[in-house]
Amino acid sequence: MERLKWLLWHGNTFRAERVLSWLEDDLDSEDPGEAQRKLAKYLVEFAGYIRANATWIPNYGERRRCGEAISSAFVESTVNQVVSKPMGGL
Repeated sequence: MERLKWLLWHGNTFRAERVLSWLEDDLDSEDPGEAQRKLAKYLVEFAGYIRANATWIPNYGERRRCGEAISSAFVESTVNQVVSKPMGGL
């Protein structure tokens, strides 16, 4: 997950999708538990979000090196929406 966070921070959506795919593969089993199924579902949804928004995911590392301002308002809003979403025991 730390690798995924780093890749997204640096705008590398292609490799982030690959990491998510590997995580999904790791969770794939014959008899997954409830928590494993929920996590797999969220990973699939997150991968879809990244694919749909790849064009608008900035490279914050490059922006920081160039001295540009970095706003986290959009990210904070998204995180607040995800956190407030009922996860049913996950």
